[in-house]
Amino acid sequence: MRSLLFLLSVCAAQGAELVGTDLLDGEFASALRAAAGKDVADFAGSLPARRSFVEGRAAAAVLMVRPGEASPVAGVREFRLASAVVVVATHGSNRMEQITFEQLANAFGKDARAPARNWNDLDPLLRSELMTPALSSPPGTMVLEVFQGLVLEGQAFRPDVRLRVEPSLASDLLASRAGTIVLMPRPPLSRGRVLPVADGRPGKSATAYGPDENNVHNGDYPLQVPLVLYVRPDKVAALRPALRWLCSDAAADVLSKQGLTPSPAAARTAFLQRLDTR
Repeated sequence: MRSLLFLLSVCAAQGAELVGTDLLDGEFASALRAAAGKDVADFAGSLPARRSFVEGRAAAAVLMVRPGEASPVAGVREFRLASAVVVVATHGSNRMEQITFEQLANAFGKDARAPARNWNDLDPLLRSELMTPALSSPPGTMVLEVFQGLVLEGQAFRPDVRLRVEPSLASDLLASRAGTIVLMPRPPLSRGRVLPVADGRPGKSATAYGPDENNVHNGDYPLQVPLVLYVRPDKVAALRPALRWLCSDAAADVLSKQGLTPSPAAARTAFLQRLDTR
């Protein structure tokens, strides 16, 4: 996950009630401050935010959380606000039904254990067709970093992978090239087909899940890094306007525009209700 850490600022977050990842700096931060009626947030980066929250200088934090990472502070309220998701899409004619982390590493990794150049290298039952691997990671999204951290475990992409292609080109590839496989932040709107993904590594689930909002929120879809909201219980009342906006449809819309997958509306409502009754 070193490539994920590369994105995070090391500047110290000082004096803010709510701190968090620098992915939220900009439109999201401005809307939050307007809803709270004051300058409530400092999105300087996950590392300084975590430190500020742990040391008690912040009442809440919104952090990118690595797989298996524990809450930074015991006893806090926590909620998966959104996730940085990688969707795997192929041409509509592709007969592959699902794909594993190992198969993805073989298709995209420079030093793969069993390099796959053709689709039947991944599955002998598929036709012999040259693969066209590509990655679409528009500004503000983390497709490259999440995939490289989770699937490639830090190794480089193989030289023929088309990195950071524009969404329009990704759509054209999915429509015109039968061998295409594209990594993208959300399912294609009209062209291509989405493959369910299974982790499949030792000790991990071999069940493949699609990237719908419930599978993402529940943590079943494996190709994601969650964005988690942590709140100190004794600070809920003071932060209520900010928390209500964070769980609103307006906040979800901003997160979605940034290429993140927000939590379902029902889950956001349930979290607010739990805060109100404790």
